[in-house]
Amino acid sequence: MDNQSVIYNITQQPTHKTGVANVNQALAHAGVTSRTTLIKWEREGRFPKRVSLGRGRVGWTWDALYRWADSLQAKEG
Repeated sequence: MDNQSVIYNITQQPTHKTGVANVNQALAHAGVTSRTTLIKWEREGRFPKRVSLGRGRVGWTWDALYRWADSLQAKEG
């Protein structure tokens, strides 16, 4: 077998976003459509806390959202 016939399996790690997710991005990441659900989960300690962006705006850090998702997979898997 020559070198040209060797098959390489390349796996790419998903690119993680950085910074702060807005409410629509957080909803999509959580797989829900209700802001009320996110707030309820946050109060119950089941979802990351929001961070204030000033002037009544809030968001969630991507790092916290990824940690939250990883914790769900660990519990389910």
